[in-house]
Amino acid sequence: MAGIEIQNYRGDFEDIVELTYRVWMPEYGGKTWVPLPQAAFLREKLTPDTGAVCLVAYEGSTLVGSVLAVPRRMRISGTDHPVLMCTGFTVDPSRRRVALPLIERLRRAMEETGTAFGIGMVLDDPTSASYRFWTKYAEAYPTGFRFVFRGGYWAKFLRPDAFAEAGIEAWERIASRAVGPLLRLTPYGYDSHVRPYRASDLDRCVELVEKTSSGVDWAMGWPREQLAAQLGGSVFTTLVYERDGRVQALVSCHNLPLQGRKLISCAIVDLWAEDQITGSGRVHFLSHLCKHLRDLGFQGVVAPRSATMPSSALVTASMNRRHRTVPVATCDPSLFV
Repeated sequence: MAGIEIQNYRGDFEDIVELTYRVWMPEYGGKTWVPLPQAAFLREKLTPDTGAVCLVAYEGSTLVGSVLAVPRRMRISGTDHPVLMCTGFTVDPSRRRVALPLIERLRRAMEETGTAFGIGMVLDDPTSASYRFWTKYAEAYPTGFRFVFRGGYWAKFLRPDAFAEAGIEAWERIASRAVGPLLRLTPYGYDSHVRPYRASDLDRCVELVEKTSSGVDWAMGWPREQLAAQLGGSVFTTLVYERDGRVQALVSCHNLPLQGRKLISCAIVDLWAEDQITGSGRVHFLSHLCKHLRDLGFQGVVAPRSATMPSSALVTASMNRRHRTVPVATCDPSLFV
């Protein structure tokens, strides 16, 4: 491919964030909700010692494409598989021919590392460039790429006035204005049993994560070193619920700016784990989290719908189930990503 060079990334991620904003804002801004990356988060999550795959395409000195992936373990039908969690696939619209070579290089990287497959999420808007690209890709390579299921999320409006301005759909803006005072409410405030995570909690947190994910299909594995990095990382907010000197639950989240009609600051729950916590305790814990995040300046909190999330407590804590879903896609490296 004349004039284009694909290579492993060795930067501070500021230019990858700039590329993402440069490409995604004109394409998606004001049309569909889209998460936007932060350089500090990428630097911490994709350090060389994690084994992350960070591929970029340059035309001369200009960055024109990127794709990022983090190695993880995933249990499917009782078997653990090495997988890559893929994100940040971005190509300058004027250099669309870069897309397929980038994906091919990612496929080769997966083969070289013995990765079973890659997995990622696709925007749910059928009119979006992302949805159109991956739908056509699945049609072109049906044995190597497929949509496996649809996912969704829960959302809590900590600042309904911000959502009233940023909402994509008219009903989002109308509902935020009409019932804003109710949407921001939580059953409880701060709870004395909740405190920040400490490094000395790690052993117990490993137990909690293993117990919560046991028996769950498509469950993400958390090796001890990865869990320690997640819970103690500077870009994560991690709280634990403790009674009688024993940690009964943990929640970990990070900042995730969401672009609608305007940019809003949201926190996304990356991990929830528990053992022996009561239903009331879950609601108190989530209420504390929402109050804490609001006081930190977050305008919303998002939690993925999954078997490891406390659904009934999320409802009680006034988190709203979003019915718009996103396809989850897998790539088979033995064929074509």
